[in-house]
Amino acid sequence: MESEPQIQPHAKRRWGALIELFLAIAAEQIGTSAMKASNGFTQLPLTVLALAGYALSMLWFGRSMRVLPMGFAYALWVGIGMVVASISGIVLFSEVLTPSVVIGLIFVFAGILVLNSSQQEAV
Repeated sequence: MESEPQIQPHAKRRWGALIELFLAIAAEQIGTSAMKASNGFTQLPLTVLALAGYALSMLWFGRSMRVLPMGFAYALWVGIGMVVASISGIVLFSEVLTPSVVIGLIFVFAGILVLNSSQQEAV
């Protein structure tokens, strides 16, 4: 009778840390969008949402770095955050998508892929 392969504890910890990192990215993007919409912190509900988003982002980001290497976690956080913030600006705030923005986002995404592949080699 064959049993299913078990996931190693290290792999479970890594997945948990990656989930916390992506939660940090999402919370930061909520905070950033709320800050933009708050009109310079002049609307209290959006200001509170912005501050809560940033606080949760720092909490989850710090927790993710208990397992993930700092350079990898930070690069992923900033890179994905830049891409999502650019898309959010276009979708939510009617910001303009220029060719230079597209090229920049492609380079950021390519950099994330390279960092991720180098991290996989190191583990």
